[in-house]
Amino acid sequence: MKIIATLPKNSRMQIATGAFILLSIALFSIIGPYFTPDPFSQNLSCVFTDPCSEYLLGSDHLGRSVVARLVKGGANTLFNTSVCVIGSVLIGVLLGLSSGWYGGFIDTAIMRLVDITMSFPGILLALLIAGLIGGGQIAVVGALTITGWPDYCRITRAITQNVVSRPYVEAGVLAGFSGQFILKKYVFIEILPQIAVLATLGFGRTILNISSLGFLGIGLAPPEPEWGAMIAESLPYLRQSPYLVLAPAAAVSFTVFSFLLVGQPLARALKK
Repeated sequence: MKIIATLPKNSRMQIATGAFILLSIALFSIIGPYFTPDPFSQNLSCVFTDPCSEYLLGSDHLGRSVVARLVKGGANTLFNTSVCVIGSVLIGVLLGLSSGWYGGFIDTAIMRLVDITMSFPGILLALLIAGLIGGGQIAVVGALTITGWPDYCRITRAITQNVVSRPYVEAGVLAGFSGQFILKKYVFIEILPQIAVLATLGFGRTILNISSLGFLGIGLAPPEPEWGAMIAESLPYLRQSPYLVLAPAAAVSFTVFSFLLVGQPLARALKK
């Protein structure tokens, strides 16, 4: 909150706009199922229905409500994204703290693991892992969590090393204060704002990765909807019913854009 208060008015407006869009999408995904039809219900007599009162965004090639599948797909996408980001943050912060605090062999081993992980493009490594495991929700979440932790680890390590080298922290160590006390009292305060901003931007990146894997068929098993998979299965009908592709594509774009609106001003503020 202190960081936001120091930002210029246009940046605060940008953050507020992004937060409003995110809140709207989250509410849409959470309460939407109570006001939309069953996303799995098929009605072959109503395939490719144009938007109307019964089908607000029309129906797909199996007569399923597009808006209902969009809502369900949003809930699945946001849930998987949250699990991936939270898992990456926990792994990255724990390893970064260990690396920065203990140093020596532990630091070297963790940094080499970071180098190995970052030497592969994240989406390709996630695609490889998910493909080897066999796809599905657990495979995708696990793959993106494994490939997402290095950024959090590196920034946590850098901050930890900086903090523990300060004279008052060294004096605390010599005075006999425990490492847990020092980390909680001095290091976490420095880490949390940086990690929060990085995680905000990481949400947008992870949504793109999940949608990309879903588009390639490595994701939730049909008929479970997911935005990327919805785009892929609707491409053959693009000319006939373009809204089948445009609806999930717009959902991905607006969600990622809103995370960028929130994260970019905060990132610029922390660099100053």
